[in-house]
Amino acid sequence: MSTKNPGLALLEQKVDELGLRREVEEEIAQILIEHKITALRKRRGLTQAALAKRSGVSQPMIAQIESGKLNNLTLKTLARTARALGASVKIDLVPQATSGSRGPISTKSRAKAASKRRTA
Repeated sequence: MSTKNPGLALLEQKVDELGLRREVEEEIAQILIEHKITALRKRRGLTQAALAKRSGVSQPMIAQIESGKLNNLTLKTLARTARALGASVKIDLVPQATSGSRGPISTKSRAKAASKRRTA
């Protein structure tokens, strides 16, 4: 989230000062998903009921997804909805800021963790 707008730059600064960057970006990503589903459904000329039938979910669930009121949207439901819209889901792993990060996990650490899981 970088911008040349002074108001947005101040907002970004405050978000960082309060340590809310991750939460804000997650909320924005969620809003974008909801908007994309709604826009694509309308572009395809589908009603919520038609999309629900194609996705194998109920129409009220589609309404909840589009309105952002569904708190437990699973990857499976998102993928089925995307497929019903003729789209796909793209998942991206984005590195977090280095502060507080322990860095990459070494092979030795992975082996030790795997050993602990097997004995537990």
